[in-house]
Amino acid sequence: MNITRRSGVPVAALGLGVALLGAAPSGPAAAFLETWAKIPSYTCTISVHETKGAAVQDRTYRYAYLKPHFAKIDITGGPGRGGGASWTGGDTVSGHQGGFLSGIHLRVSIHDGRAVDLRGGTVDQASFENIAELIKTAPSAVDGEEIVNGTVFDTVTTPYKDDNGATKRVVYLSRTTHLPVRRVTFAGATIVETEDFNDVNTAANLKESDF
Repeated sequence: MNITRRSGVPVAALGLGVALLGAAPSGPAAAFLETWAKIPSYTCTISVHETKGAAVQDRTYRYAYLKPHFAKIDITGGPGRGGGASWTGGDTVSGHQGGFLSGIHLRVSIHDGRAVDLRGGTVDQASFENIAELIKTAPSAVDGEEIVNGTVFDTVTTPYKDDNGATKRVVYLSRTTHLPVRRVTFAGATIVETEDFNDVNTAANLKESDF
């Protein structure tokens, strides 16, 4: 994969935008937030590569989200294939494992080890809503651009912390739809998680009963 970066240097040098705490996001961040505000629900597939120490996990998911607080995730490839969980707000999820246990549904904490990914990510954190909230509440957001395999994407970089040492996130936004196509999580200079969003359907017309 060929990636050309055009961010990560002082903003004044490149004329990139920085949104400070208390200031409304601008540029690509604002375009994403405006677009997302008009979307009630969506489905997509997510391909995730993540690490935690020496551990590595590669998974694919089918994901569905309905505002304000409904999410469903199914593991379609990788460890735990066939498992999934539904979230309808609050701090619990209804989940099931794959294989012969797929018919058994349990309600567990949203942070239960059976309901999170390798780095502890929860079902709601895979959503575009989670991306939007981080951009809106981050102490700073740096706009930039990167070229991936010949395609130019807008990027928004924000500070981010998790329990495993993450320090920032970079969201890649389509210049056509203004929606996320990738989210990369760093611990210092090291990439610890890459999430690719594909097959995004914003005309899914989901209902609460779908969750």
